[in-house]
Amino acid sequence: MSKGTSMNIEAFSRSKYKNSTKPGDDVILIEPDQVLAVFDGATDPTGAFYNGESSGRIAARSAARCVADMLVRGTLDEAPAEMIFQEISTSVKTAAQERNVAHPASTTAALAVKCGDMYRILALGDTGVRLNGTKILQHHKIIDTVSTAARIQVHKTLNQRMDESDDVEFATRQTIFLGLEAAIETGKLTRQETELAIQAATQASGLPQSVVAEFLSGGIRTQFHYANADHLLGFASLNGGQVIANGLTDLTIPASELESIEIFSDGYISIPTSGIRCADWEAEFTRVETEDFHKTGAFPAVKGSTSSETCDDRTVISAGI
Repeated sequence: MSKGTSMNIEAFSRSKYKNSTKPGDDVILIEPDQVLAVFDGATDPTGAFYNGESSGRIAARSAARCVADMLVRGTLDEAPAEMIFQEISTSVKTAAQERNVAHPASTTAALAVKCGDMYRILALGDTGVRLNGTKILQHHKIIDTVSTAARIQVHKTLNQRMDESDDVEFATRQTIFLGLEAAIETGKLTRQETELAIQAATQASGLPQSVVAEFLSGGIRTQFHYANADHLLGFASLNGGQVIANGLTDLTIPASELESIEIFSDGYISIPTSGIRCADWEAEFTRVETEDFHKTGAFPAVKGSTSSETCDDRTVISAGI
């Protein structure tokens, strides 16, 4: 077939649980020559599962089904991006209600839609798209910058008094999740040590210290309050609410100008500089794990890896056109 009319598609998805005993929160949708999509459900901070699925996976799967329905209806070609994402968000709310999900379910979405002799790229959240192996479209949340900087400082503090690296990582995760005030109350950190974390996050984000301190005091367990919120820490989310357009991508590009499309979740901390195949992404993942296992150095992240988990689920679709 002529260029721009057919795809050669590869896809890879791996749960963060190394023993694969639990499914991850990433979901793939592939309709060859029609739509490619990755949905990254938000990790449920309560750790709850509903008939074997987390709230994040429920959200991602309902979003994928919604996009498939819109594809059949022809909505994805010309409907406003805000309308498309709002319909996805509403589907997430419905799915969560049907499963009696206790914590607000949410997901990101990134899509490449074939529209005649054009491709439409739609994305909301931090799931990324790369075109022709060079042009990267990925929105990063400032609230993650805050959490990451604070986590690295807390990890540094706890590493000085704990022997096992897994223990340090899990204690750091718990501290950032439950909040710095809880860490002080339980004696895990001193007030001075929490101030160091707040200062690091303030410097990294450039936000007012009062805003940073308020969030970190309550921890990531309070992050859902900032989803689709008009706030310095606010971020767009497909969580059943009214979706804001913060970081929304809506790009149309001629198929004749495309040689490849890659869609990837943020479980890939670093993007391969050469090669677009799934094997190239996995090689880069391995390099990052070797160089910065704890994600406190060259590849900072909200979580580090342990002997039983990587820092996040990871998913990539690679299509040659």
